[in-house]
Amino acid sequence: MIPDKILYTDGHDVTVTESTFQVRQTAYELRGITKFGLLIRRPDRLPGLILLLVGLVVLLVGLMNFITPSMIADVRIGDSMVSANTIAIWTGVTLTLVGVISMIAVRERYSVRIATAEGEKDAIVSTKREYISQIVDALNRAVNYLQYNSTGTRYLNSTK
Repeated sequence: MIPDKILYTDGHDVTVTESTFQVRQTAYELRGITKFGLLIRRPDRLPGLILLLVGLVVLLVGLMNFITPSMIADVRIGDSMVSANTIAIWTGVTLTLVGVISMIAVRERYSVRIATAEGEKDAIVSTKREYISQIVDALNRAVNYLQYNSTGTRYLNSTK
């Protein structure tokens, strides 16, 4: 039996041959993959947005002096007295900055999404689009490289 030709490998986790797609310890037969493609996974920015909004509300409460000394007494920090409104301003600024930074820090991720008889799954996920595109291109070449006749045996596609 002739060993499969390697069409793509990243040298570590992913190998695409004429008949298989291997990710780490899991091998998928190309015959069993009904469809595949690049999936863009949008990041969840909701936690950052919530922090940003809460920070802005707390900041406005402090700036508008809504906290009266009868509600919360001034606090001694070191040798000085600090009002609750000043603490609210600093807390609001901090929460707003953390919210903005967290919304900027989360990135899109990309995955090779495959569909098999077991269902759809993301075979490999990365923040690098080019890496995932290379794997999808290799899978396209592998599918086009081989054809299956009516008995299910494979033969080389002589038109390529």
